[in-house]
Amino acid sequence: MAPSTDDPLRLLEQQSECSRFPMDLSQFTPFKLPTFANGTNPSRRSHDCDHTAANIIGSPVSSTLVQGETSYTVVANINHHFPKVIQFRTSALDLNLIDKARQTCGDFVPDCKPHSMLADAYVYEMDLVPGAAFSRAMPQLLASGMEQCLVKTVQDFARFFASAWINRPVLELTADTTNKLSAHYTWILDQLFRDLPQHFHSKLKEVRQGLPLLFRPDYPMVINHDDLLEMNIHVDEKSGCITSIVDWAEAKIAPFGTSLWGLETILGVQTASQWIFHPKHSYLRTQF
Repeated sequence: MAPSTDDPLRLLEQQSECSRFPMDLSQFTPFKLPTFANGTNPSRRSHDCDHTAANIIGSPVSSTLVQGETSYTVVANINHHFPKVIQFRTSALDLNLIDKARQTCGDFVPDCKPHSMLADAYVYEMDLVPGAAFSRAMPQLLASGMEQCLVKTVQDFARFFASAWINRPVLELTADTTNKLSAHYTWILDQLFRDLPQHFHSKLKEVRQGLPLLFRPDYPMVINHDDLLEMNIHVDEKSGCITSIVDWAEAKIAPFGTSLWGLETILGVQTASQWIFHPKHSYLRTQF
């Protein structure tokens, strides 16, 4: 179905029951996933994590409102007592790559340091970033009259990508890694070709033919976030400015621009049946 440009706020309101994040950890906890719980009691597991985090922070903790699929994050109950969060993950983060991302993108990337593991869970201490996840700020920023704030979001997103180009470190990939990366993107295009309506096929063929250009020797490899969803983009709800890009677990070295699809995240709304663009998405693209 072709994208529509209906009022995204109205559609957000219609979808509110689907998009609301439950506060109750028992309803929406990554510990209920077999990949993390590993057969243990989820309630007990979260209790152990809370206890460990409280010892690190030095005060009682509570889970953050938005949780990842394979992680659990808590924050100090006392505001500003400890401007960090403690996160428990099913797999280790590539701290070397995150450090390079921070050198490249500056304050867009939260600081992160490891702690001792808790059983099979990896434990990290990260900056407590200001603002709210874009997924929660959507009803306000996509509302009529908030276009200038959304312009700030788009412009900050452009600065984020520009910093990856301007400040890129020297990154070299082996021929084997490059071939695997190219095969990965080829596979994605093959899946799109299979699943999308036929009128997209000519454009997909064009993209497929141009894919090798991204792997020529003179094209820059940069650190790509690769998971630029609404939950991972934090914004100031009053100004629209991006305060941080979080969750770098999927980050990878890849050709510049392969994560530009993230722009679509802040230009519309995905409903159960279609993607709805902001009425002024064309103008907003000119600000990127």
